[in-house]
Amino acid sequence: MSSSPAGSARAAAAIGGYLLGVLTVPLDLLGVLVAPVATPATDRVAAIERWRVTRLLGVPATVAPRGARAAGYLTVRAVLGLVGAVVLGLCGAGVVAAAALVYGASTGAAVPIVDATEPGQITWTTVAVVVLPGAVLCFLGVQGLVGVVRAEAWALRRSVRPGSGELAQRVAQLTTTRADVVDVIDDERRRIERDLHDGVQQRVVALSILLGRVQREADEDRRGELQRRAITETGHILDELREVSWRIYPAMLARDGLHAALEALADRTPLPTRLDYALTERAPRPVESACYFTASEAITNAIKHSGAETIAVGVERDGPLVRLRVRDDGNGGADPGGHGLAGIATRVTALDGTMRVDSPPGGPTIVTVEVPCG
Repeated sequence: MSSSPAGSARAAAAIGGYLLGVLTVPLDLLGVLVAPVATPATDRVAAIERWRVTRLLGVPATVAPRGARAAGYLTVRAVLGLVGAVVLGLCGAGVVAAAALVYGASTGAAVPIVDATEPGQITWTTVAVVVLPGAVLCFLGVQGLVGVVRAEAWALRRSVRPGSGELAQRVAQLTTTRADVVDVIDDERRRIERDLHDGVQQRVVALSILLGRVQREADEDRRGELQRRAITETGHILDELREVSWRIYPAMLARDGLHAALEALADRTPLPTRLDYALTERAPRPVESACYFTASEAITNAIKHSGAETIAVGVERDGPLVRLRVRDDGNGGADPGGHGLAGIATRVTALDGTMRVDSPPGGPTIVTVEVPCG
């Protein structure tokens, strides 16, 4: 029983999408006509059609065709819309004829719409004779409607499918990205090793020396002071380990999600940091990881190099994309090719995402990441 309302909603959405497809034929033709002089307008019409097909007809497609492909898609779409209008018209005519026959048989009245101009011409026998061919025609009409929907899905998928040149470019990009990811991973391992060696290890050595002095010290007051210093040093070690673990992969990100991890990051940032989080559900873990480390790296750069006084972090959903934007009011001049940002760009590119750094001299610096979320 619980699936019935959902099925009815899907059917209603599909019918609405079909009818809307018939009505948008003039818009599709207009998009084709303006393609040579107004490509963005054509792309916009194609995006509207993608929304209709994905949201109402339930066809998965994360992107809309663009450029020449958008014009070709709209041409096919217009033809399918016209075919759909014809099929819909025939189905409507069949429904009207069936209703007229039943009305004439039940009342004995004349039904001119089916060429029965005299009363009593339509009887139940007449209805019984046309039931079988009517049922066959109804079945064919429904199949025509389904066929148009399937053709719509095929046209959209075909128009966004990459060509051989694009596939070759994609393979080259993935090969480069894979090499970059390996380099980034090696750099991260070396950084973690330095953090452990220069930070945690040195403090552990200092703690062991303090504990040795505690064992050798005979003066109770002096021993108590050394013990307090050892306890303080233990706290520093725990802080260092916690800091290293957050840089590797914060447990809060895996456990509680991106929102909680960014809130904790904002709380740990020494500069005033505002967080605007607009996602209503959790994104896939790789997307959350890419967004978190982008924010962490951008905030670290702002603290170390920009002279910023405030930082703003925003996360929102834009269709199939999750967009993260980090803005600081510092001096600007950030280098997108720098080690930290380049590593983040590689991580994002591996997920088919994009990263932009807008940092004019004098600021502000805005780092924007967009990652597909399915």
